[in-house]
Amino acid sequence: MEFMKALYERQSTRKFQKTTLSQGQIEIILKAGQAAPVGRKLFENLHITVVKNAEALAAIKAAAVEATGKPEANPLYDAPVLFLVSAKEADQPVNIANAAVIVENMHLQATEQFLGSCFLMGIMFNGTLAAPGLKGKLGIPEGFSPVAGLVVGYPHGYLIEREPTLDKISYNIVE
Repeated sequence: MEFMKALYERQSTRKFQKTTLSQGQIEIILKAGQAAPVGRKLFENLHITVVKNAEALAAIKAAAVEATGKPEANPLYDAPVLFLVSAKEADQPVNIANAAVIVENMHLQATEQFLGSCFLMGIMFNGTLAAPGLKGKLGIPEGFSPVAGLVVGYPHGYLIEREPTLDKISYNIVE
């Protein structure tokens, strides 16, 4: 797939098939994340956790129900794989920006593979991942906190290419 096609087909998928991803698919997505620019090249301040384990994914869903008080909470949309980007000093804007760029690269790579994906931030900040023992269960290193995530899987239906436009976000040009 050409780059612009991936840009225009990239979208948030919130309904996934049960089929999991191959190790090769996961590694390609991880390589895309690794290719992201990182402010001041402080790569050691970031960590990516790939969650494929059904019990761990169910624990996150249960923690979301508890944190939000909403029994219908399903922040992972039943996707088979979750990529979490964690940072040291998670409250620093540069680390949140770095994580967002990493996730966007992975989002585009998933699209290039005809996979569905959805960028997640709510579970990072609504208390879901602060559930007792959850960070340990997910293998998130000591001193790191999740700041952005991406669920990935085979979508129900097809990714629809959007028309390129200049009308969505206002802009000006200073000459």
